[in-house]
Amino acid sequence: MRISSSINVGAIVLVLSIPQVAYAQSGTGGRIEGVVYDSVHARPLANAHVAAVGTGAQAELRRDATTDSAGRFHLDSLPAGRYVVGLESPLLDSLEVAQSPRETVVPPGGSATLDLALPSAAKLRATVCRSAAMPADSGAAAPADSGVIIGHVVDAETGDPLAGAEVAMVWQDLHVEKGKRLRTVNVRKSASVTTDDDGWYRMCGVPTGAWVTMQVQRDSAASPLFRTRIDDTLRIAIRHLSLGNGSGTASVGGIVSGPGGAPIASAEVWLRGTNTSARTSAMGAYTLSGLPEGTQELEVRRIGYALAVVPVELRSSTRTTANVELRRVVSLDSVVIVATRTKYPDFYAHKSAGFGHFYGPEQIGMQRVTRTSDIIRKIPGFMVKESGYRSTVVSAQGAGFGTCPATIVVDGMRVLDYPPTVNDVHWTSIAAIEAYPASIAFLAPPEYGGAGCGMIVIWTKR
Repeated sequence: MRISSSINVGAIVLVLSIPQVAYAQSGTGGRIEGVVYDSVHARPLANAHVAAVGTGAQAELRRDATTDSAGRFHLDSLPAGRYVVGLESPLLDSLEVAQSPRETVVPPGGSATLDLALPSAAKLRATVCRSAAMPADSGAAAPADSGVIIGHVVDAETGDPLAGAEVAMVWQDLHVEKGKRLRTVNVRKSASVTTDDDGWYRMCGVPTGAWVTMQVQRDSAASPLFRTRIDDTLRIAIRHLSLGNGSGTASVGGIVSGPGGAPIASAEVWLRGTNTSARTSAMGAYTLSGLPEGTQELEVRRIGYALAVVPVELRSSTRTTANVELRRVVSLDSVVIVATRTKYPDFYAHKSAGFGHFYGPEQIGMQRVTRTSDIIRKIPGFMVKESGYRSTVVSAQGAGFGTCPATIVVDGMRVLDYPPTVNDVHWTSIAAIEAYPASIAFLAPPEYGGAGCGMIVIWTKR
């Protein structure tokens, strides 16, 4: 697999070597005007950079313009002649995709109209994935509704491209299985790609709307686990990465603020996958030192605010600045329920049997936590083990004390990832929880499979 430094999306190579035609230098009041469209989002593209370069005797002539809010641009004071006009886009640059220029002729003292457009999302994906290695278990071709993850991997110490690094990915593929009864199946899939000589990688055929867990590996070095999600519109995720040697000389600091830029004191800042954390000062400042370099994730939380996870690139013997803005979580006053109907019949049916621990919408609503694992660790018979962003629930009873993973079920569907984690379900979306410790695992609902180490059943709001 190799990504060239410039992938062409048109029939003409992006060079200024089209046939040369000489024109008179008279008539310097010419103009090129038009509109630039964003084909990905089906709207005019504002703040796009358009450049026109002359040909022949005018090869040294260049004009630049930036589109307005309606996508319009105009290039003035052009002598009559032939020009090539190109569109420069941060999106195309980030994908290492070069779009072919268009050519037009400006008449003496007149104007030429030329509309430009970004390639469509489908064309971009097809270009990026052309000749790309597909996931080993994805079949011959990527599904039409799948996405792409692309990026550049560098050495965290030198900044040089890292060739031959393996980028491993894991995700959950949810699909409907047809048979006598339709049922949803959640299958864990994994794949990996190797960076090319320039440090680039690309993975095609990854489902959209799902979290993808990633890790960079090379020789004996490996990055922490981190996650990304593919955008549902473009269906391309750009994730540049770096890998360090574990020297532990990096540091990070910054300001944690809330809406309006007000500093937040006593917020907890933690570098995932490490034991290093700190609390912000009265001015919202924090500093973490002695950190492993490379691609890392900061987790910031404070009661009353939504959990924030911020990717950071740490370098050896260098202090990185990472300012974080937290979103306020609004707590509503109590309300009077006039009428209601059961939204989670299975939960109440299991509760009526009288076995296990049950936490309904009222109890869940009283929780003041920042993640789901904070709720689970309060339930008798279970422990929570933290590893990066993953929070694994294990039994706190019997022979498997502290090592035996509990069965996790979400909305009637067993989580097949091993070991299962609970923080993929945000605590604000939870309506009810039922729990069966190992001592009464035999009384857990049999329709969800075995539960020798206990079972946690989560019902989400719907």
